[in-house]
Amino acid sequence: MAGSAAFEAICSALEHAGMDRWTARGTLQLSLMDAGIDSGAVTAAQLAIIVERLLPRQLQSQRDLDVKAILPRLRAVLDELA
Repeated sequence: MAGSAAFEAICSALEHAGMDRWTARGTLQLSLMDAGIDSGAVTAAQLAIIVERLLPRQLQSQRDLDVKAILPRLRAVLDELA
């Protein structure tokens, strides 16, 4: 299933941070499911809230990631989309 432009942009940013494609998509999808939002319709504004409140918990399970370093990059991507 294809995601919105905002979803795809965040997935790409997660891949650049060191996650493989499917892990990045799955991690973000789990956060969206927690919020009850469809990846095909999620907006940049909605994702900004997800990145702040839900995604960090999902990213903690990825041992090789520096979550504190990734989150500002994700916010910058979303700012570009807005």
